[in-house]
Amino acid sequence: MYFTDESSQTADTYLAVGGLAVPRPYIAGIVADLEAIKAEHGKTGEVKWKGAKFKGGVVHRAYIDKLFELIAANRVHVHLRFSRMSDYDHKLSGERRRIDTVSKAFYQLLLHRAVSMYNEKCEIDIVADDGHCTALLPGMVKALHTDERRKYDRGYQPAIRSITQRSSAAEPMLQLLDVTLGALSSFRNDRHNDGETGPTKKELAEYAFRKTGWASIDGNCPAGNRECVRWNARPLIKLKTG
Repeated sequence: MYFTDESSQTADTYLAVGGLAVPRPYIAGIVADLEAIKAEHGKTGEVKWKGAKFKGGVVHRAYIDKLFELIAANRVHVHLRFSRMSDYDHKLSGERRRIDTVSKAFYQLLLHRAVSMYNEKCEIDIVADDGHCTALLPGMVKALHTDERRKYDRGYQPAIRSITQRSSAAEPMLQLLDVTLGALSSFRNDRHNDGETGPTKKELAEYAFRKTGWASIDGNCPAGNRECVRWNARPLIKLKTG
C-alpha cells in the first residue's frame, strides 16, 4: 500500500507531497498502536498536523516517534517531495491552475518514487487523502502504466493496481503520514522561525527534522535511498524573472 497526502499547498513557498509505503500485513498492527497512543492521552477523533496544539503536542510527538520507529524497523518507507510553487506557471498546469500543479506533483511522486522503487516486486494500491488536488489521480492509472514502461520497464507487470481517494478522518495511516509531513513541510518553509507558528508546532517541526537524520532539508537524498527520502524538485523549464 502507498498512502499519499499534501501540505502547504496554498500560501507557503514550498509545496510538500508525501508518500508512505507499507506492506499490507503490517497495517492492522500499526493502526492498533495508533489507537493505543490516542487512548493513552485521551485523544478522540482525527489526529492532524493542524491540531498539533492538543495537550502541548504530546499525541503528535508520539505519532512522529511511531513513524520513525517503523522506518528504523524497515516496516514503512517515507518519501517527501518539495517544490517551490513560484517556479511554476500554474496557468500552464491546467484549468484548475494551482490545484493542477499540485496534482502533477502527486503524479511525479507516484511515478518516480512508488513505481520506480517498488515495481520489481510489488502490486501497489495507492490511497490518496481525498480532496480537489487528488481528485484526478484515480483516472491516471493507465498514464502511470505508460510512463512506467517508458522509464522503468524491468519486464514486470505494471506496479500500480489501483488509486482511490479516502478521507483521512477514516484512515489512520493517512493521519500518521499527515503529522510528520506537516511538521517537515513547516520546517522546509521555515515556519518554525517565523514567530507566528507557536511553540508547540515549532518544537515538533524541529523534532521531526532531527528524527530524519538529514544534514539539511535542501537538496535530495542519494538515489538508492528508500527508507526516508527527501526530493527537492525543480521544473524542467524555469520561469523568467525579468
